[in-house]
Amino acid sequence: MPQKGHLDEILGINLRNSIIAKYNPRWAIEEARDKVAAKVALNAGGVVTTGTICVISSYGELLEFDPVRDLPESWAIKPARGSQGDSILLALRREGNNWFKGSGAKLTPADVMHHVRRIVDGGFSGDTAAEDAALIEPLIRADPRITKLVPEGLPDVRVISLREHPLMAMMRIPTNASDGKANLHQRAIGAAVDIDTGIITRAMCVGEEITHHPDSKALLIGFEVPEWDKVLDMSSKCSAAIGLGYLGVDIILDENDGPMILEVNAHPGIEIQNINQKGLRRAMVLAGEKFN
Repeated sequence: MPQKGHLDEILGINLRNSIIAKYNPRWAIEEARDKVAAKVALNAGGVVTTGTICVISSYGELLEFDPVRDLPESWAIKPARGSQGDSILLALRREGNNWFKGSGAKLTPADVMHHVRRIVDGGFSGDTAAEDAALIEPLIRADPRITKLVPEGLPDVRVISLREHPLMAMMRIPTNASDGKANLHQRAIGAAVDIDTGIITRAMCVGEEITHHPDSKALLIGFEVPEWDKVLDMSSKCSAAIGLGYLGVDIILDENDGPMILEVNAHPGIEIQNINQKGLRRAMVLAGEKFN
């Protein structure tokens, strides 16, 4: 956990769970877990989210789905109730009837159908649901001010918020080793972002502190996340829109549409404290939370 400060500044897993129990009603947790339902709620609350190509929620819709006909040049396929990055399939470009991942690996129509079928079967649902829905979205193209950091893939910003108060942030930056995905457990970079300025102050990859991206060689420390005020404003609105008092908000910056909510998480992890070398408990106290 954080090396600086005192132990009473750290949010441990048990205290995090008690905060979730206090602030996150079950109905809101279920709504956040379903990415399709979450999008509807966030949009109704005036929060901009990523677009949708289609949703495949039944075997009848699966039978009617034709990847070659229905999918564009680039896309992201994810389970509506999935929770791990390995359940997301990304295509960056298309050649003929095939697509290619960030790693260069080819995706055939059969590969796509297999993944969608596995989602609908509930293979990635992460809970007791017997079935799931495949959410297919346009692949977001990163803001050009960010693309210089990464060779492939889409960085995102995770903001931990308590009600309308953004507490702590990090940017998750893909690497070649992460197959273009911004998931820390798949070897992406976690970069601490100063909550006041939007500037990266520290970066880690697979437990090691780094200063430059291992693939692009771009300097990470000192990079300023574009439109930071808007990122914080969007984060502050998600709590009321979806009913969660304590949440992780994942935001991407699109080259055309700017910041958009990718998803919200009702059980955000505590690794962000390691990345930032700061404790979430102290940030909560500053936001008005009272601990016994």
